[in-house]
Amino acid sequence: MYKAQLPIGIFDSGIGGLTVAKAIEEALPHEHFIYFGDTLHMPYGDRSPEVIRGYCRQIVEFLIQQPVKLIIIACNSASALAAGYLRQLYWQEVEIMGVIRPVIQEMITQHVEKLGIIGTHATIQSGIYPLLAQEYHSEMDIFQMATPLLAPMIEEGLFDSEVSKALLHQYLSNPGFSDRDAILLACTHYPLIKNEIDAFFNGRKSIFDNAGPLAKAAKKYLSENRLLAENRMGENRFYVSAQTPHFAKTASMFYGGPVEIETILLNN
Repeated sequence: MYKAQLPIGIFDSGIGGLTVAKAIEEALPHEHFIYFGDTLHMPYGDRSPEVIRGYCRQIVEFLIQQPVKLIIIACNSASALAAGYLRQLYWQEVEIMGVIRPVIQEMITQHVEKLGIIGTHATIQSGIYPLLAQEYHSEMDIFQMATPLLAPMIEEGLFDSEVSKALLHQYLSNPGFSDRDAILLACTHYPLIKNEIDAFFNGRKSIFDNAGPLAKAAKKYLSENRLLAENRMGENRFYVSAQTPHFAKTASMFYGGPVEIETILLNN
């Protein structure tokens, strides 16, 4: 019973994981969470696998010390390159869940045939999405493209701007997207520009992101392991590795008012 009352740990390289945190809060209103945004090292998408794993290990150890009952990697780059590594290290201490597998399962269930994926260099180069589609014996036709400037743009608060419109036009005009029936936003920052992406395609394509399917997967795991909280036992806590005005602004936008954010510099 005690473990069920513990918070959920959620981490990302910056503000993108807040889209996941919000989805989890909506799906699991009795839960509370500890969120860590590694804003000092953002973006992860341009880092090497070894560096990303090192950052993630520090964050996981911080969250385990709190403690937490489940850790969610709310970052595609980290999920692609570090999830397996982290599970091998910490499987006896805590369940670690990435953002990728749940959305692949969701798209297969919804019979997506032609998929376009946008994400960071790290996520796209890992090949994780086509690999998992094959693992599930899906014949989904996948076209993917790295869009590395989008996450830093969002971190700077430049969504819904002339800058975002210009960048999206540059990326999404690629002919590879023209015959896709669905687009996957394979970076947890991208739901913040989901409406802009939908408008670019004139609402003609289904737009998927990681947050909703991951929230469902988290709820399923907690329920099956009798870890669902019966009552909310604490407030959400937000930590960053470096203060940025845009993190505070975005967090406040999601949560309808000022959010208290603590800065913690983890050991390098």
